[in-house]
Amino acid sequence: MNMQESVEYLSEIAKKSGAEQFDILAGNYDSRGISVFNGALQNTEISNSCGIGIRIFKNQKPGYASTEKFSKESLLQTLADALSNSEYTEPINVELPKPTAISQVLPTYNPELESVDINYLLNTCLSIEKQVLAASEIKNVPDLGAEISSSTTIFANSKGIFFKDQRNNFGIGIGAVAERNGIVKMGWYNKGGRDFSVVSTEQISGEVITRAKELLSPRPIQSGKIPVILSKRISSNILSIYLSSFFAENAQKGLSRLKGSLGKKIASEKFSLLSDPLQPDLPGSTLMDSEGIPTAALSVVENGEFKSFLYNMESASKENRKSTGHGTRGFAGKAVTSFMNAVVPPGELSKKELLTVFPKCLLINHLEGSSGCNAVSGEISIGAQGFWCENGTPLHAADNLTISANFFDLLKNIVGMGDEYNDSFSGVKVPSLAISEMAVSA
Repeated sequence: MNMQESVEYLSEIAKKSGAEQFDILAGNYDSRGISVFNGALQNTEISNSCGIGIRIFKNQKPGYASTEKFSKESLLQTLADALSNSEYTEPINVELPKPTAISQVLPTYNPELESVDINYLLNTCLSIEKQVLAASEIKNVPDLGAEISSSTTIFANSKGIFFKDQRNNFGIGIGAVAERNGIVKMGWYNKGGRDFSVVSTEQISGEVITRAKELLSPRPIQSGKIPVILSKRISSNILSIYLSSFFAENAQKGLSRLKGSLGKKIASEKFSLLSDPLQPDLPGSTLMDSEGIPTAALSVVENGEFKSFLYNMESASKENRKSTGHGTRGFAGKAVTSFMNAVVPPGELSKKELLTVFPKCLLINHLEGSSGCNAVSGEISIGAQGFWCENGTPLHAADNLTISANFFDLLKNIVGMGDEYNDSFSGVKVPSLAISEMAVSA
């Protein structure tokens, strides 16, 4: 059977199983990609995965099971496993959603992207590599690859919802090594989207060359509590680490410092945060969550005030609330919570204007991992590189830095916002942030 036939068959036998309610999620995922090194193809990877999962409710107790085989025997066994598993779970007071008319269409799938084959990806990457290696002070391109991925998912439930979602996108990633006077630095750049025709090898190579060379010739700075500009390149990385603090299920488990903070000021009035699933140009956009709830924009923080947690059906039931449409689930797992695009609205300050907010400041545009960050406590301790700036002018690069703060204090210390986002194809969009102070160890 194909995927749709499997969904229909599993739905048919589930209706006869004695379960009061059920929902089904099936998915098919494809990707094709290449990597290159020294003017030659290094690796080709073509992958496909598929599967189907069911969540049943019997005596209000959920049971989950899944299979990667679309056969009647496997589907019968999957249903039996879900029924058996429900005997060991706690009851949940939820009512699965009924069908709702959805008139909007999101352009999450570009059929023209499927015509981009492995050879085209290869030639694009080889062209990028050649241009980068031709630049002065560039010594190596150790990491360069491209990938196109696509997926089709089907959601159905016992109330009559049948929703099919199709999406695809490409990604190109490159890392280049530059050297000057014995100082070696590596710059990274990623380009993604759904329209491969906009890819410019000159733009990609130019960007990674700039990023590899810009931090050469660093000079030391003094440690202390320093005003900081978090560049649009890395501001979304920091926010991403702490997004789970806004999930109701984490607050209910005592894993969020925001528990009990609804209606309170948790950030500067300049800071707002949305979950916006209906922006067509972002990868997290969707018309329906993984539990069949129609999506809509949700104001999570508004001018510094904490307005709402994100709920899936289970976390909402624990507080006698309705789901906010943020249930996320793969065919093989239970429903959890996630943002459908986490968007911080931009401010009004250009990059040049941001640098004049403080007489002296540190502009950070590169982070070294996230091992020193804790989403529960909010602690931030992370390696960084950037530029020392005075009177609105970057004077010199600075490296071997460690920045320290608490995320929830950082939100309160925002005094300015940039007017644009990084150009990455990301479901977390944050402009540059001017922070009144962070502890910097040099």
